[in-house]
Amino acid sequence: MRSEKKKEILRFPKATFERLKQYHALLTQLKIEQKQQYILSEEIAEMLRITPEQVRKDFSYLETAGKPKVGYNIAELLAELDELFGTNANDNIIIVGAGHLGSALANYKGFQNIGARVVAIFDKDQEKIGKMVGELMILPLKDIPRVIRRFKVRTAAICVPEESAQQVADLLVAYGIKAIWNFSTRILDVPNDVIVQNEDITRGLLSIKHMLAESEKKNYESSQA
Repeated sequence: MRSEKKKEILRFPKATFERLKQYHALLTQLKIEQKQQYILSEEIAEMLRITPEQVRKDFSYLETAGKPKVGYNIAELLAELDELFGTNANDNIIIVGAGHLGSALANYKGFQNIGARVVAIFDKDQEKIGKMVGELMILPLKDIPRVIRRFKVRTAAICVPEESAQQVADLLVAYGIKAIWNFSTRILDVPNDVIVQNEDITRGLLSIKHMLAESEKKNYESSQA
């Protein structure tokens, strides 16, 4: 039987959730390298450039507990994070847009480490249809419903220009897609029961530029002190 703590696991702060994804990536790498069985919060903090106190606070939301002077069991901690993020469940994904970004996603090998698989890639450009992207043949948009039914697809990535994104989203929703990974700059209008994760490269770069400017400003002020 799951504990009450486990039932409430998805209610932690968004910032904690984002850091847990970083911990998952780090622990996955450590498990692959098989360098150690346990890890201290201080070690995690140093590698991710945060404080040990923050690591311990984030892990307090989980059931896996650390041992004094020994640390956290990597395999146990990773198993709980795998359950949290659903990496043990196999999810099929389709990609709409076979440009540079869509093709890069289709060729990304890391999806298999998180229980995901790209089963098809689509495009409306007749010159692209029939060509290969890795092991996948680019299919026409008319094949989307057939692929969704065959592979029981719930998630789709949109890698098309802004002006086409809403039309593609409408099409995907009509065919039963419940989660959209949006790589366009368009803010999508979808039903409330459809999840949208926006991956705006422009906003990401703006964040980096802002943090870089703040860092340079801080360094300059320190040099003048």
